[in-house]
Amino acid sequence: MRPFNVARLQTISEMFTKLGNGLRVLDVGGGDGVLGEHLWKKGNTVTSVDLPTVAARVHTCQGLLAAAGDAELLPFVSDTFDVVLASEIVEHLWDPQSFFDDAYRVLNTYGHLIISTPEGIDGLRYDSHKNYFTVERLAHILDNRFSVVEVKRLTAVRTQTPTIIVLFRKLAEPQN
Repeated sequence: MRPFNVARLQTISEMFTKLGNGLRVLDVGGGDGVLGEHLWKKGNTVTSVDLPTVAARVHTCQGLLAAAGDAELLPFVSDTFDVVLASEIVEHLWDPQSFFDDAYRVLNTYGHLIISTPEGIDGLRYDSHKNYFTVERLAHILDNRFSVVEVKRLTAVRTQTPTIIVLFRKLAEPQN
């Protein structure tokens, strides 16, 4: 596993340790299922959703439920999950606001959203990224529906830009 993936897995795992076990987790853009399988082994129920061609790879992972779908239109009923994990996907989306809206919808009251993404505008220079984020920008976009709980930065992991991993808590009622 690349140093970046090891650091990301460790940081996200530490965040989950603080949230507890037995959680219903939605791993959006779960890719090959490495993060989801790790979270499942920690005692959580994990559903991975990704594009159809990618979602098929998750079936090789132990314990994961896999669904083909679009991050901007999550195929789940409201109030289904305790945690939505979006690791390295929001920068690829055509309409990240749709994802944020749907993440809020599928999370139960006081659920958590974890976002991992390259930090800053330099993230647009590689890997077909369409959007860039900073902690401040994410906090502003999610301001009326989520509060920031924790921020971690991965800087020395041989990536082109630093990565931020931000843990948000859903607010019971949107603030206006």
